[in-house]
Amino acid sequence: MMLEARNITINYGSRAAVADVSLTAEPKDVIAIIGPNGAGKSTLLRALNGSVPLASGEVMLDDRAINSYSRRAVAQRIAVVAQEAELRFPVTVTEFVLGGRFAWSNAWGWETERDVEIVRTTLRETELDGFADRLMNELSGGERQRAVLARALATEAKILLLDEPTANLDLAHQAMMLRLVRERCDRSETAAVVVTHDINLAAEFATRVMLLKNSRLIAVGSPRDVLTVDLLKEIFGLQVLVDAHPISGAPRVTPIHTQR
Repeated sequence: MMLEARNITINYGSRAAVADVSLTAEPKDVIAIIGPNGAGKSTLLRALNGSVPLASGEVMLDDRAINSYSRRAVAQRIAVVAQEAELRFPVTVTEFVLGGRFAWSNAWGWETERDVEIVRTTLRETELDGFADRLMNELSGGERQRAVLARALATEAKILLLDEPTANLDLAHQAMMLRLVRERCDRSETAAVVVTHDINLAAEFATRVMLLKNSRLIAVGSPRDVLTVDLLKEIFGLQVLVDAHPISGAPRVTPIHTQR
């Protein structure tokens, strides 16, 4: 399954939030979108599942315009991990994650044995099996974020859109979350597009990196090609040191703080 944005522009009033940006996500891709606040990263991500109207360009899913699919069909193919779960009433972690199966539900809306087994598996993968009966509004921010990922994985969608998926997570769970995403992409012919502020995590897990600034695409390519001293200074206005991680060999970015 392939997701493609072709020269899309998104306007908020007279301002372009995303300006003439293109992106192609194919099976096994993990694409990290990096840029300063206000660069258009989250807006671009929302456009990829048809949630934001376009001023120009088009978003294609398997060579069909995304707005030609029903919302149910989109939900079967694309899962979204937002920064925070919005809960209007208390539900257990199991009920919340099971909600990720709604697009596949039968005419009666009842879950099947397979649905339940998928939920058990994703709770175990995200280290939430001990929280299955806890209410979502009783969880910490990091635990809730893991539940949001579990719900997305439970959809079995072939496209994952993740907006700051490691927010509120400790270092071990940050690595666990992105490892799960990368394994799902490699094992299940899935593609993931990830908005993140963590450049070093992106360098370890992404197959490609997109750099955005002022609503425009500045560069796209492998982490090694894109996470360079010159490009990062252009994007963030900050002097950095870029060397190779001693174990993985991935680019490692360290800000240089000079005393005045």
